[in-house]
Amino acid sequence: MQNEKELFVIEVVPKIEGFTCKVLLIALYIGVTFTPLLVGIILWYSYNIYIAIAFFLFLTLLSGIVLSKLRIASIPFSQREMSYSNFAIIKWYLGKNICLH
Repeated sequence: MQNEKELFVIEVVPKIEGFTCKVLLIALYIGVTFTPLLVGIILWYSYNIYIAIAFFLFLTLLSGIVLSKLRIASIPFSQREMSYSNFAIIKWYLGKNICLH
């Protein structure tokens, strides 16, 4: 009975403390979330709409792969089925792997 209860312990999303860690959190979030859109808009003005759409879709797929890798590297196994936002996934990754306090 005791082992079954230990398997379902839910960890809280780690707190990010320190100025550099918070700046890194915001930079990673903006980079992963808004890069496909910004590149698509820049290519739309530079070339044409079809190239912009192609790069937007490719970079959206690439950012999804990056978020998936961050999710696997940081979120505990028992909580991977739960739904997390991009910001929460990046917060988990930074709190578990980079900003160790």
